[in-house]
Amino acid sequence: MTGFEALGALVAGFAGFVAGAVWYAPFTFGPLWLRFAPQALDRMEHTLSHRFAHYAVALLAGWVQAFALAIILEFCKRQDLGFTLVMAVLVWFGFSASTSLMDGIFRRRLAQDWMIDMGHRLLVLLVIALVLGLWPSP
Repeated sequence: MTGFEALGALVAGFAGFVAGAVWYAPFTFGPLWLRFAPQALDRMEHTLSHRFAHYAVALLAGWVQAFALAIILEFCKRQDLGFTLVMAVLVWFGFSASTSLMDGIFRRRLAQDWMIDMGHRLLVLLVIALVLGLWPSP
């Protein structure tokens, strides 16, 4: 991976972070998610330092996802945007949705809560894939 492609992964990870923030915003799925997962609000720390830590971890996770997808695409000899988006969906379905579904069943998680979270994870991966797929090759 060249420095230019690493920059693309950094931009993609940040774009995924922003997409996730919009997904859970008060004007999108945030209120619905809190209705189905009220314990999340109870456990959430409300101090500024805790919020900053939560957002920092979310941003770091976005970068990890972006770099992981970029490396997978490099091994697959990244082709076009369509291929990149399909790979993102396969990664989401194979490694995120399937394992999370298993955990959700054993924890007796509400299906609506799970679907909102999985929609978020799919959106983030698709945004990351979109940026990586449109990022010019060196």
